[in-house]
Amino acid sequence: MLEEASTASGSGSAEEKPCSSTAAAETSGDIMEEAKKLIGTGKRHLVMGDVASAVNVFQEACSMLAAKYGDTADECGEAFFLCGKSLLELARMENGVLGNALEGVPEESEEEEEEPSNSNIESPKNLDDDDDDDEENNAQDDEEEDVGNLQLAWEMLEVAKVIYKRKESKDDQLMAAQAYLKLGEVSAETGNYPQALEDFQECLTMQLKLLPPHSRLLAETHYHVATTLCSMEQYSQAVQHYNSSIKVIETRLAMLQEAIDAAGGAAEEKSELDELKQLLPEIREKVEDAKESQRTASAASQAILQTLGAPSTSSTFPCENGGPSSSAALASTSQIPVKTSDGASSSRAVSDISHLVRKKRKPEEESPVKDTDAKQLKQEATVNGSGDSSASNGNETQEGKSQEPASHSAS
Repeated sequence: MLEEASTASGSGSAEEKPCSSTAAAETSGDIMEEAKKLIGTGKRHLVMGDVASAVNVFQEACSMLAAKYGDTADECGEAFFLCGKSLLELARMENGVLGNALEGVPEESEEEEEEPSNSNIESPKNLDDDDDDDEENNAQDDEEEDVGNLQLAWEMLEVAKVIYKRKESKDDQLMAAQAYLKLGEVSAETGNYPQALEDFQECLTMQLKLLPPHSRLLAETHYHVATTLCSMEQYSQAVQHYNSSIKVIETRLAMLQEAIDAAGGAAEEKSELDELKQLLPEIREKVEDAKESQRTASAASQAILQTLGAPSTSSTFPCENGGPSSSAALASTSQIPVKTSDGASSSRAVSDISHLVRKKRKPEEESPVKDTDAKQLKQEATVNGSGDSSASNGNETQEGKSQEPASHSAS
């Protein structure tokens, strides 16, 4: 009985294993089927213009497939690409709505109303401060959300590019080229034009190998490359890519016209023919704008070169022969009288001092005469009996003698 029970349990466990694997396979199949349904729903939302709903559906499909197969699995390629594409469109729509909301907003008048001087009365401007702060915070939140959408779009498209590029089939390689195209559009939206140009050129290289010369995808990629080059002020190369786009469209128009004439005219071909005919004038106008910008830029550069290459008459620049300019010479000559005047003043000061010394020394030279005069005065004083006058004269002679050593020390 125990053996039968063990064999029965063993057979039961053996029968359960294929059931579990079958359940896992069914679960995997259910997840893939559910993801495909979500992808189809998201595509319909894109066709209807409901981009926000498409983003939500695609994100759900991406999370479902990534949890089952891994982030870089082949099964996730389409979902990641469509999600990144939808996020890019959503970011563009938000930018457009923000730009339209700001249009028509009146600017503040320069003449401000006089505020009440009474401190008890609150100004109406102060009442609106909180509302202004809330609006600024909301604007910052919207900007951060916009940047987040672009960043998330770039990440989704980057993963899709890696998934498709490692495959070798023509369709997968064309999807990798489309991923490069959308990555370039994301970089252009953020203003990173060198990176956008690199992505567009990589897309164009892959498309030229895989697509016929009349494919509209080639015309679109040439147009994106030209627009990016214009943003980088490389107008000559931009004109070449605009002309290449025009050439592709003209080739496409000729092919469609032949098909319409041969088949009697299909509705889809006629619609595409009319659409391409409307695109041509717009691209030709872009060509003229690029040429005009090129002429303006070349004229400006020539004017700058002429300005930098012309001889300057300013005092801050030297002359062409290496000597000082005329204004510098004038400045140097203007400095010469100042120096000579200072030197003259200093020499005059020295001569004045020597002149004063001579005045001091003059009494020494005439001292014998003064002594004789003093003796005569003494004799006259004794004769006349005026001692006071002689005493005063004696004092004067003593003061004169006392000044003589001082004059010698000063010399």
